[in-house]
Amino acid sequence: MINPSQVAKDILSSEYFKNARQNAQIYSNDINKIEEILLQVDYKLNNIKFDENEEKVVEFISNMRNLYKLVKAYYEEEYKCINIESIVWAIVAINYFISPVDFIPDSMKNVGYIDDMIVVYFVLSNIKCELDDFLIWEKNRENVFAL
Repeated sequence: MINPSQVAKDILSSEYFKNARQNAQIYSNDINKIEEILLQVDYKLNNIKFDENEEKVVEFISNMRNLYKLVKAYYEEEYKCINIESIVWAIVAINYFISPVDFIPDSMKNVGYIDDMIVVYFVLSNIKCELDDFLIWEKNRENVFAL
């Protein structure tokens, strides 16, 4: 029987996750690399095939879009009310998601994004307050522009 806690531990201690963390630290100082990974995540999110009745997948994609928007707003200097460590964590999730090679290959239909989901939920647990603040800022900003 599969132990979900052990699977999560295995994913978060894998070389794939370690690489995503190391690269995020490096990329956080390189605007060209940030632009490149944002293009990649945008492309992947817009081309991912999923069943809209799969609540967890819809939630995962929404979370990925929010992380994308956070990083984009930060590097476009629209939103700076966040510490760089939280931005690096968001980049970790993005790196892991766009990586063609990870713990469970994305090409494995119906299960390929499970590891990506685990990484995203781990990252969200570390930056939830900061992401919530960003989403409030974004909503307020949209309301101002709507006037």
